[in-house]
Amino acid sequence: MELLAEGRTAEVFAAGEGRVLKLDRPDWNGLSVFEASVLTLLADAGLPVARPHGTRTVNGRSGVVLDRIDGPSLLQVLRAVGPDEIDRLAGEFVAVQLQCNETIVAGLPELVPRLRRELEVGVPDAGQQQELWRMLDALDDGGRGVCHFDFHPSNVLVGPDGWVVIDWLTVATGPSAADLARTLVLWGQRSTGSLGRFQRAVRSEGRARRGLDDDALDEWIRIVAAARVTEGFEGDEKAWLQRVAAGSERLFV
Repeated sequence: MELLAEGRTAEVFAAGEGRVLKLDRPDWNGLSVFEASVLTLLADAGLPVARPHGTRTVNGRSGVVLDRIDGPSLLQVLRAVGPDEIDRLAGEFVAVQLQCNETIVAGLPELVPRLRRELEVGVPDAGQQQELWRMLDALDDGGRGVCHFDFHPSNVLVGPDGWVVIDWLTVATGPSAADLARTLVLWGQRSTGSLGRFQRAVRSEGRARRGLDDDALDEWIRIVAAARVTEGFEGDEKAWLQRVAAGSERLFV
C-alpha cells in the first residue's frame, strides 16, 4: 500500500479511488473503531470532516476507510503566505472551530469531568488543585457543543472543496472557551514568526467572537495547561506547562 502520511498513533495509506485507510499503529490498535463511530456522528451533523466508509483490519491492525482529501495542511499554507493572509486565515480558522463548538452531537464524551480528573492527577499541590477546580466550576457555562480539543493547523486540511478537520481522537462535548484555550496551549511555545502572529490573531478573534474577556480566557488556559501535564510531558515542556498553569506565563497577549 502507498503510504501517504503518518503520525504518532496511525499511518494513512491510499485505498483506491477517492479513499484512504487510516491504520492504527500496533501500540494504539483499536482507536480507529472509536474514530469511525465519532466521524459518522460528526459527518451526519454537517461538520467538515472526512466521512468514514467502514473499518478494516490489516495484519491484525484496525483501520478506518475515509474520504481522501487532496490538499496541504493549514500549517503548510501558513508557512508560505504573508502577514495579511495569516490574519485572514486565522479568522477562517476561528470560524471553523466555532462551527464545531456550536454544533450539538449526542453520544460524545464529556469534557468538564475529564478535565476535573486530569487536574486531580496532574496538579500535586492541593491548594492549586482546589483553585483550578473552583475556576473550572465558575467558568463552566453549560455549553456542550463539539470540542475537537486538538484543533491546530496541522489538523486542518485545505482541500479543493473547503477546509476539513482531521484527527478526532480527543473529541468531547463542552464549553467553547475550553477548546480555544486548548488550541492556544497546544502551540503555546510557538510565539515568533508567522505561527506566533497566527496564534495571536486566533486568540484575539476567538476571544472576541465568544464574548470572552482576557481574564476568563487566561483562567481556561491555566486549567487546560494543568490538565495537559497528565499526557506524560517531562523536562522543559512539563516545567513550561506548570508555569502556565500557575498563571506566571500568559499566552499570545
